[in-house]
Amino acid sequence: MKVCIFEDNPNIQILLKYFFKKRGFDVHLADDGVDAVPLVQKHLPDLILMDIMMPGKSGIEACIDLRQAGVKIPIVFLTAKAYAEDERFARQAGGDAYLIKPFNAAQLEAAIAPLIRRP
Repeated sequence: MKVCIFEDNPNIQILLKYFFKKRGFDVHLADDGVDAVPLVQKHLPDLILMDIMMPGKSGIEACIDLRQAGVKIPIVFLTAKAYAEDERFARQAGGDAYLIKPFNAAQLEAAIAPLIRRP
């Protein structure tokens, strides 16, 4: 299993990398949505995690780019943006799940479980 994580906060990157490595995932990190399409096309992950507020290109813009490129891989937004309108924009962009920071491991597990197929 592979995951691409787009998150600009180094501390959250470390926590997410640990979470997914512990569950046997191959983890690929980027700190900007600009790299979303090429990174996803290179690694063909089973899951994508996307922060909304990043430098260069937001997670919403990156999600739109991925969907326009034909990427059907599940995208989970991880964000501090807690308004219902923000979640609506994320889902309209093509997001499959929306998790508000701060979150714990159980919440992350619950968000990703229906989106991944274990071999």
